[in-house]
Amino acid sequence: MTEQARKSNRDEAQSESAAYETRDIKVRPLAAFVAGLTVVGIFVYLVVFLLLRLFGGEAAREDAQLAPSSMSKPAAAGEERLPPEPRIQANPEADMAALRLQEDAILTTYGWVDRAAGVARIPIDVAMKQVIEEGLPVREPDSAPPAAGTPAPVTSPQGGTKKATK
Repeated sequence: MTEQARKSNRDEAQSESAAYETRDIKVRPLAAFVAGLTVVGIFVYLVVFLLLRLFGGEAAREDAQLAPSSMSKPAAAGEERLPPEPRIQANPEADMAALRLQEDAILTTYGWVDRAAGVARIPIDVAMKQVIEEGLPVREPDSAPPAAGTPAPVTSPQGGTKKATK
């Protein structure tokens, strides 16, 4: 057996019986790694710090240029100054209730969508009854598609065809 093989067997035997490494770590590479990591960390910190100062100064200058009137004069004694848009809702529940009431009014009443073009809206339940009574419009299979803006012929459930009106 060679000298190196005997030394290797002896190290394994000692390691198993002692339950720890018998050789020390190399301190110099570890210290160099820690020092390098520290230098890189300090460099990154300085770069980020300088960039934040640079961009922070630019943002302050841009804000001063965009809104010089709001920065220069304070609010009058009885005047309420509103923050810029978008504003936070003071009462979102009431805003949602008002929106739903407005939408329900549109969906359940008659009204004009475009009076000049003759387009009106009807309540949903009335429209559903009309579809049940009259059926959906169906094109005849042998006819060409209608030109833009012309109403398509509507076939009724009884089999007759009539022109759709506005």
